[in-house]
Amino acid sequence: MKVKELDIPEGAEEVIKGWGIQELYPPQAECMGDVLSGKNCVLAFPTASGKSLLAYLAIIKRVIQEGGKALYIVPLRALATEKVEELQAFSHLGLKVAVSMGDYDRPDPNLKNYDVIVATSEKADSLLRQNVDWLHDLNLMIADEIHLINDRDRGSTLEVTLSKLKQVNPEAQIVALSATIRNSDTIAEWLDAEHYKSQWRPVELSEGVYFKNRIHFDDGNYIRIPGDSPVSALCLQTIKEKGQCLVFVSTRKSTESTCEVLAGSVRNLLTESECEELGAIASEIQDRATTSVGKKLATLVSSGTAFHNAGLNNYQRRLVEKAFKARLIKMIVATPTLAAGINLPARRVIIRDWKRYDPLHGFNAPIQVMEIKQMCGRAGRPGFDDIGEAILVARRKAEVNALINEYIFGESEVVLSRMAMEPSLRKHLLALVATSHCRSKEDVSEFMAGTFFARCGGIEGVWGKIDEMLELLEECSLIEKEEDRLKATDFGKRVSDLYIDPLSGLKIKEAVDSGKQGIPISYLHIIAGTPDMYPLYIKKSEIRKLMKKVDHVRADLFEDVPEDQGDLEAYLSAFKTALMLNDWISEESEDTIASTYDIGPGDIRNRVETAEWLIHSAAEIARMYDPEKYIRLRELTTRIKYGINVDLIPLMRIPQIGRVRARTLYNAGYKTPEDVAGASPEALRKLPGIGERISSKAEDTKSQSSLMDF
Repeated sequence: MKVKELDIPEGAEEVIKGWGIQELYPPQAECMGDVLSGKNCVLAFPTASGKSLLAYLAIIKRVIQEGGKALYIVPLRALATEKVEELQAFSHLGLKVAVSMGDYDRPDPNLKNYDVIVATSEKADSLLRQNVDWLHDLNLMIADEIHLINDRDRGSTLEVTLSKLKQVNPEAQIVALSATIRNSDTIAEWLDAEHYKSQWRPVELSEGVYFKNRIHFDDGNYIRIPGDSPVSALCLQTIKEKGQCLVFVSTRKSTESTCEVLAGSVRNLLTESECEELGAIASEIQDRATTSVGKKLATLVSSGTAFHNAGLNNYQRRLVEKAFKARLIKMIVATPTLAAGINLPARRVIIRDWKRYDPLHGFNAPIQVMEIKQMCGRAGRPGFDDIGEAILVARRKAEVNALINEYIFGESEVVLSRMAMEPSLRKHLLALVATSHCRSKEDVSEFMAGTFFARCGGIEGVWGKIDEMLELLEECSLIEKEEDRLKATDFGKRVSDLYIDPLSGLKIKEAVDSGKQGIPISYLHIIAGTPDMYPLYIKKSEIRKLMKKVDHVRADLFEDVPEDQGDLEAYLSAFKTALMLNDWISEESEDTIASTYDIGPGDIRNRVETAEWLIHSAAEIARMYDPEKYIRLRELTTRIKYGINVDLIPLMRIPQIGRVRARTLYNAGYKTPEDVAGASPEALRKLPGIGERISSKAEDTKSQSSLMDF
């Protein structure tokens, strides 16, 4: 089927052809009729086989041609940005696209004016909790990477969100996109959807295992590739043949060290023009680098290599991905998180580490087949390669056949529901009651019967746990029972709206009610010990040192030091995280923080964003019970947002002022926007990073009397 044969507007046809697509792939053509006719569809196709195009065609049909509204649910923020950029190609047809992330308790009222809202599952769930009216106007819902219902941490949110949306808007079409998994048919049954499953790929995939300079392929053949190490041999051969490589390793440090080993060899294979372009990108990274990690990345990018892990900030990740797509960066070494949805195909994918650390199984836990398949699926660039290669690395001869049987010929695991896990149950049960979606235990039973968990069977065994969680929520004064009716308390409703774990809300409320006034480290310690924060890891050797620091502020902390060793380690892990956040609001440089706590800039940013939201939540809870603490927590929220001491808060009202520029102005005697607005341009120009534009921005803020809401 050719694109010109589709019943879509001519302008949309031109956009798709502009992407180099003239004809649909066989799996696309097979399901096109049902997608365009409005039927629910589950599309389980391999990576790079055109699932996103089918979602876009559904949007063209339902939204552009029928005047409807769509919600596009994605698993990652980075993926949300990518989808928005691609969908904006249809803006000339009147399509208005918005991305919605963060600010869980205050939905943007302007979203009702957009045709397509791209959101993470958490944001979509929060919109449902806020009962925004435009959700009833949806005639299309797209669930990207729906197999991530299986994810231990976030899967239940996607499941609950889709279950609610099915009830709120049963007439809306659902298009669910999935990797090829064993039980995608069960997901289709749950969604009352047509099921399309295919192994077809636009670029043929050849899979094999590397051992002692040989690749043993799945068809029984092998080839020799000489080299000093598996990664060196496999990458350099590919780059010499004008290809690119993705290398997956288990740790962040390995991503960096592997790049460093090969950087010189890769640089020798670059053309002069490639060196110039990469040098410009490296300079851009270097100019904005605030840590040694960013500076190291800049050096490696200039050599045509890059590492990609959760330690990078969003700006650095985007530049790396853009340069790889432009075929300038020849090799990316990444942790497995890169395989989850980011569109970065390469001629050869090398999986050096197929084991990693897992909290339940230690340091030698084999990666799931499903994840390995996701990594392998990145091999082969449509339009550039006739074949893609995915190579696992064996360390012993006995592993060769084992890896072929397990990962190449083996089937992906069955996708399971995570609804039965206690954190999921308590969080989502509170939301169901707080939003009046469920007003009784019978309503809860009816809702649960419509979940993927129920479709998979075994729901009878969880009723006792549901009763237990409802009792817990009642004991914590989050919900109350009136005869057979369930109702959220004011406290429970606020906790649900804030989109935090009920136990996080309880922990914060106990601190607010403690009678202690607390200091910043007191509140940072409380939020760092909540289920919503991922605390820093502590080594055994750090315990004594951390205890000494606890002793200095023990009187101000809201929680006593526990006696149990396991509880003590969790307590100190939260305290270490609080120390890192305290350094941030004390204006320590990112490089110093990264070095002190052995983390990357992305780790700092992720924890700062989580802390900002939790302190904001603490302020909102304090608003209900202790106005004085509310004011102090509002101030602390601003400090965390910008990483500043109290004295810089007034200057943050000036647009484009960050912590470094603000400190420069303050130290020069400009302590308020009025001071800056009244300064001469000549005086401002003499200050590092300050110019006339800052003066004009300050002038615009002179009339403001208070800080913006956060």
